[in-house]
Amino acid sequence: MKVNHFRNLLVSQRKVTGWSQEELAERSGVSVRTIRNLETGTNKNPRRASVELILAAFSASTIAGGLEITAEQRHAVATLDIADSPAPLFDGSRSSWHGIRPRTDPLVGRQTDLRQIATAAQRGRVTVLTGPAGAGKTRLALAAAARIQPMFADGVSVVELGGVPSEADDEPGSRREVRRAIEQGLPHPVPGDADEPETNLLLVLDNAEHVVNAASHVIQQMLAEHPHLSLIVTSRRPLALTAAYVWEVAPWTQRPSDSSDAAELFVNRVRSAVPTLDLSDQMAVVLDLCRRLDGLPLAIEAAAQRLRSISLATLLRGGPILPMLGPANIGGLSHNRPLAAGVQWSYDLLTTAQRELLHHLAAGPSRFTIDDLVRTPRFSGTAGTANLNLLAELVDASMVQVRRGEIYEYEVLNVVRDYVTGRPA
Repeated sequence: MKVNHFRNLLVSQRKVTGWSQEELAERSGVSVRTIRNLETGTNKNPRRASVELILAAFSASTIAGGLEITAEQRHAVATLDIADSPAPLFDGSRSSWHGIRPRTDPLVGRQTDLRQIATAAQRGRVTVLTGPAGAGKTRLALAAAARIQPMFADGVSVVELGGVPSEADDEPGSRREVRRAIEQGLPHPVPGDADEPETNLLLVLDNAEHVVNAASHVIQQMLAEHPHLSLIVTSRRPLALTAAYVWEVAPWTQRPSDSSDAAELFVNRVRSAVPTLDLSDQMAVVLDLCRRLDGLPLAIEAAAQRLRSISLATLLRGGPILPMLGPANIGGLSHNRPLAAGVQWSYDLLTTAQRELLHHLAAGPSRFTIDDLVRTPRFSGTAGTANLNLLAELVDASMVQVRRGEIYEYEVLNVVRDYVTGRPA
């Protein structure tokens, strides 16, 4: 295959996808100048890395409904008489995926979330997934990364931040630890090339809620150092990155139409854990249990596993549900903890004032509005403003959920309420 044949392929594919040269440059990591020179024929000896990056970008467009580069076209490109470029900064040839991998079982009821996250990660450089413990942030982040992996010539690297010490003790030290954790989790760097991007990598940072300021600082540094680096971050707290796209992974109970998804997940997990148990005549009870569990996937999976030793009726007998779920970690991903420990992890990150307000809210109605709060002495006068600010902080910490409409409604999840009411203020 001659170079001018690749030039024709490049021009035709770009026009069919509707991309400008600038958009192809953004998606592929190849400079606009290189693409322009290839299309005009000025560059008659392109680097093989540039060609592969462009092909990877076109192949990734298949995910979004675009065209697919055929095997014949790839073979033809492989026979091009073109120069080999130096290896990229992160050598993707060893493995296109580094770190923990996505789970292989079907993802139930999260297709809308997955599409939104994958689309955001394709269009922007930083996507942040927030939400309460057990909502499934890590699993969604990994699934989205796997879906858009073909866009990144150097693949995907997953770095767990859960083991990094909290920045509350030493933020400068935390910055160093975050940077060290990321560098240890990446493929070994090699010298880059002046004309080509250093890397075309998707980095997944998991569990950043205890180092939000340190992680934000390090991410800003890395974005400036590596112009073609993209990130998906999971954190129960939003990061201090104004350009980040933030997607809230909400419990199913906040979307009543998704109650069937919660029940489907529960039944699927029961079939795996206790194949002989038939729940076909108990679906009303299953739905009730899923509501008690706030529609949190991790809680639902733990409850399904618990049916090996405790009946469905026992789980719903009353009293706190959280202790009934047992200590097992069903998630199997990253630094994830059993649900009770995950709630404790979030609670421990709160300030004393935030904890006091959370105890107050947990003792009240399950759902409430600002109007409900201002009728109470705690939210009257000057103290009311301070407590409203604390409420906003609890929302940011994913300890209070908010339903946004013309009038905002707030909710303390049952698993959080169980934990909070079971310990002294």
